[in-house]
Formats: sequence, structure tokens, C-alpha cells
Amino acid sequence: MLKKILINGITLEGANLVPLLLKIRTWQTFDCEITVFGNSLLKEQIDSLNIIREYKFIELKNTNKSNNQFNFIFEYLRRNLYCLLYFKILKNKYDVIYSISSVLDLIIFPYILKKVDKNIKWVTVFDNIVPFTDPGNKFIRFLAWSFFQISLIFLKKADIIFAISQDLKFFLLKRGFRENQIVVTGNAVEVDLIRQAQKDEKYNIDALFIGRINETKGIYDMLKVLKIVKEKYPDFRLAIMGKGGEVTEKQFKKKITDMGLENNIHFLGYTPRSEKFNIIKSSRCFWFLSKSESESFGIALLEAVCCGLPAFAYDLQPYKHIYRNNEVMIFNKNDYKSVAERVIEIFDEKKFANENGKLLLGKYSWDQIAEIEYNTFKNL
Repeated sequence: MLKKILINGITLEGANLVPLLLKIRTWQTFDCEITVFGNSLLKEQIDSLNIIREYKFIELKNTNKSNNQFNFIFEYLRRNLYCLLYFKILKNKYDVIYSISSVLDLIIFPYILKKVDKNIKWVTVFDNIVPFTDPGNKFIRFLAWSFFQISLIFLKKADIIFAISQDLKFFLLKRGFRENQIVVTGNAVEVDLIRQAQKDEKYNIDALFIGRINETKGIYDMLKVLKIVKEKYPDFRLAIMGKGGEVTEKQFKKKITDMGLENNIHFLGYTPRSEKFNIIKSSRCFWFLSKSESESFGIALLEAVCCGLPAFAYDLQPYKHIYRNNEVMIFNKNDYKSVAERVIEIFDEKKFANENGKLLLGKYSWDQIAEIEYNTFKNL
């Protein structure tokens, strides 16, 4: 039976679209008709990735770029209000509206559309919580926490919530969500690209970090680790793949200079997905010292582990359900000294393989998750 799915992409430009597009590609094999709603930059990004070919697109006009966190908040709330003008062409046209995340800017519009279109089903992915206690600017943390609390109110009206972990399901149940409203899907990596990737000698990377340049990701603990490791290995190279806010990046780079580490760190910036896994496989180890209780899965960490890299992480609850056979070296939060000592040990011994990690590769794929989601909403 044909399912017409509307993808809510009104604030998705610039995001990592690969998981969404891989799922769409699988849904299309089940004869789903896909329509994406977003701005012209989003369409350019989708087309440039060349993962899906046949899809419909409804352009959201009059959108502006966001240069900082405050602009981001107000611009994205404005877009949700502007969407009200599109209800006439969207109402009673689709079976499902899909949100790739349950952040506030991606659930206001589906919440309102469901109010005016009684037949449409709203399904959404719940991939993290937002605790107030995370490190960083307290005002920004308060805003993020407040928006998260509001999003939980709207989320009660979703027909299906795809939680990516059991921990997140338990969180929702404690907040009064229904058991039959929640489906646990897990998370995934790009299996085919990982298998195709090859080590490239042109890269000279001792340690790699992939993720948002943000204090919650443990970026300053990485510098402390690097400072200690540099005493034994002066030419040690840490590569950082990812971006952050303008202010955060400026502060981070100043700290690097203050610690005398500017010659030991290389910023990779944006990296094409085809090259990303070559870089991972060309690195000797992976650092992911996130301290955040909102860290629900850590896809970058799983990607590195599946590529066979020794990986270092702090002890967070979600990892207990994923890494059960020493695939990741786990340390107490803030114990950067022990991390540094272990890094030095593996470089002394030249043990740069993670055979247990490679065994996880076939366990997590986007095709499997897409099938779980499709089999759920096809019967709604």
C-alpha cells in the first residue's frame, strides 16, 4: 500500500542528512512517496549527496541564515509560524509527517498540522535529552533545557516516537508517555562506506575527534590529554573533524594557543562522507570524551569502533548497552590523566587495532532501522 510521507525539513539545512536519506531510500523500496518540506539550501544539499533521486520538494520561502545561537532560536521559531501559510497545500495530502529529531523547532509544525489534519499520523525520532547540568554558558543551557521541556509537551501528541535507546524509552515512560507510543530502534552507521574505506598514508593522524566543537563534548579535556601525551610524543597529532559556533570555536582555538598546542592540532572542517571513513581508518586512535548526560548513542564513536580504532570515552550510561566486550576503553568522567596514560601505553606498544570493535559493524545499519520504522508506521 502506497504511503505518502511528508518529511519536515524546515530547519534541516546544514544538518547531517545522510541517516535520513538512507532511510528514505529504503522506504522508497517499499513504494513510499516522499515529499520534503524545506528551503532551497536543503534541496541543494540533498541533491549534492546523491543518495536519493526521485522525491518531491515543497520550498519554504523567506528563510534567513543563522549566524549564532540566538539568531538560530528566533529564526527557527519564525519559520514554524511562517509554515501556517502552507497548511492549505499540505492539509489532507499525506499519510505520515516525519520528524528526524524531537527538538522544538522540528515538532511545532507537525504538532499544529496534526491539529488541522485529523487523518495524518505524526512520527518522530527521539534521540537525546537536554539536562540543565551540562557544562557551558548557563543562560544558553537554561534556554535549551526550557525548550526541551516545552517539546515534551508537544511530543505527547505524536502517534509514534522512535527512541534510539532503551534509556530514552525509560525516560519517556517516566514522563508519562504511553508504552504503545514508543518504539526502540537503536542507531546505526554507514556499513557500506565503512567496508569500502581504505587507509591512506597521506594522513598523519595519531588521534581523531569527530563531533560538534562544544564544551559538552569534552573538547577541553582532550586538550589536557594532548598536553600530557605531548610530553612523551612531542609531534603527536590530534585531528578534529567538525564545527562549532563562532564564539565557541574562537575560545577553543585561543585555549589551544595558550596551552602551546597549535602545532599538534589540525582542523579538518567539513569532510565529504566518502572521505570521512578513509580518514577514520587512517587514524591510530579515537577520542570521544563527552561528559554530557544527553549523549544518547554517540554515532561518531560507533563509527570509529566499527572501523577498528582503539577508542577512548568517559563512562556514560548509554554505552553500557552498546559496548559489552571491551570495544571501547571507558574511564571515569574527568579522569583525563588516566586517558593520557592509556594513550601513551598503546603508542608505546603500537597496538592500534580494535578487533572486537570491527565485529559490531554488521549489527547497526540504517536499512534495518528504516525497516523497523516503516513496519511501524505502515499500520498506523
